[in-house]
Amino acid sequence: MTTDLTTEILKQIRDGIETLNHRLDQTNSRLEELRQDFNHRLDQTNSRLGRVEQGLNDLGKFMRRIALDQAKHERFHAHHVERLEEDVTDLKVRVQRLEQRPVG
Repeated sequence: MTTDLTTEILKQIRDGIETLNHRLDQTNSRLEELRQDFNHRLDQTNSRLGRVEQGLNDLGKFMRRIALDQAKHERFHAHHVERLEEDVTDLKVRVQRLEQRPVG
């Protein structure tokens, strides 16, 4: 009788261990799936971030080019405004001279 009881206890222990091993295998399998999914998503995120970074670099270059072109345009415009101001001043002087000439 004790032998039967001992045998039954040992069988239950064995079955419990097998059940635990099966659950551990399932858990490990699920963890592996999650790890692979996480790595896949991480790779996708890194790829997207790489594209965003490249886009920002391109945008920065474009904005710098616009700023340089704008500065060049402003220098060009300022130079011509100065020339026009000089011409207007010269014309004012000429008009004043003409107005001061005696008639006749």
